[in-house]
Amino acid sequence: MTDASQPNYPDVLGYITGGDRLNVSVVQLALAVRPRVSRAGRPFEAILLLQNASDVDVDVTATLQIPETDAKKQKKRFIAKSERLVVGLRPAEMGYVVLPLSSLPDTAPSDSYKLGMGVDVKPLGKPRRIRQPEGGGAVVLEYIADEAQGKINDLKRLTYSTSKRGLVGTVMEASFGIISGHIGQLADLKPGWVSLWKMSDYYKDERLLVDRYGDLIVAKVLPQLKRLKLFTPLLQATQHRFQSGGYPLKPIEARFIAKLLVGVLEMAAPKEDTFDYLGDDSLNVAELLRQRAASNGNSVVLPSWCRGMLRAIDQNEQAAERPAHALATTLFDELLRDAARHAFKMLKTSTGVELGSDRDVAAYVERLVADLRKPDRKLAFADAYLPLVTGGIILGDRVTMPEEKIGEALVEIASTLRERGAERNTDNELVFKLAEQVIDQALQKYGYRQ
Repeated sequence: MTDASQPNYPDVLGYITGGDRLNVSVVQLALAVRPRVSRAGRPFEAILLLQNASDVDVDVTATLQIPETDAKKQKKRFIAKSERLVVGLRPAEMGYVVLPLSSLPDTAPSDSYKLGMGVDVKPLGKPRRIRQPEGGGAVVLEYIADEAQGKINDLKRLTYSTSKRGLVGTVMEASFGIISGHIGQLADLKPGWVSLWKMSDYYKDERLLVDRYGDLIVAKVLPQLKRLKLFTPLLQATQHRFQSGGYPLKPIEARFIAKLLVGVLEMAAPKEDTFDYLGDDSLNVAELLRQRAASNGNSVVLPSWCRGMLRAIDQNEQAAERPAHALATTLFDELLRDAARHAFKMLKTSTGVELGSDRDVAAYVERLVADLRKPDRKLAFADAYLPLVTGGIILGDRVTMPEEKIGEALVEIASTLRERGAERNTDNELVFKLAEQVIDQALQKYGYRQ
């Protein structure tokens, strides 16, 4: 009986085989020959499906065993290009081993040949089962990459065996046939491993990654989201993006954008459990994960940067050791997306200006993120100020750096905005007015008057 309290990850192997499988330790297997009947002298393949039913890395060694004689007792009529392959299965990963072989042109026809596959399974840690022995959860094809879907559909057409040979060890066995051959062009089949499903490929549902790495996010990543670690790499990344986009930022503009990025990340684990009118519960990763644990694993919507971090950790757990580096490089777009969304919310709260519907704002943010990574897209004033610089100004006094004087920083950004006046036109007039309003409100808070 399946324990409902335990995770039961999608059963990709069962989807392919119709449910048949052989359980060996924490790996599930099925063996097929492609094509099942081939002509003498032609190549064919042994296909071994592998599905990791645990949450640890597993080494699997597959060793091909070919018939020693043909139906007429002729020896060495079968040749394997490679008889052994070692696969390092990631947690929950599913894929297949391909080991090509061929028969000689004078191989005797028969439909009763047997191909063996020795399998050795070695978990590289203390495993926790995440797929039940009789099968895992449902497979939703739309969550799987198109290329992998095509391979899965091809594999579904094969006939699979889960039978074993002998009493010692694990040797799987599958039948195949040979018919009379004729001269023709030979396909160049190559041995290898093809991965079809990993936790990080399940793009639309991060529950599986949270099951595996949620505790690592809490223990390793969140404690490192401190401004002294984050500010400089995020400042440099911001300057580089706008410089590459043909719109070099003034140092004070880049500083306020970096403040926004840092502020969003610090909201992931706020120090005080008090109401903050500029805060956002959807960015509080620590609380979201607590809610998920309290609700027995129900789905939660995590910030984009956190979902990206989960995928990065699944590829290489060292990403959890240096989150600031990842956030300033490969995950910068995801962080920028969260920061822009939050900045729009703060702009509405602070100015009372309705800048568009939720759909309009979402579309604007996606365009901005896309434009910031296009080298041929020339950026402009609005790309920097709406909503990044203005959001950073609103959040600026929440993210003060050592020896920084926020009042002086506000005076400097006001002066910089006036210097940008030559760029003012009918298209960006509203953005200039919003920036002026936000700066004026911040200056008044600190006793300055424009």
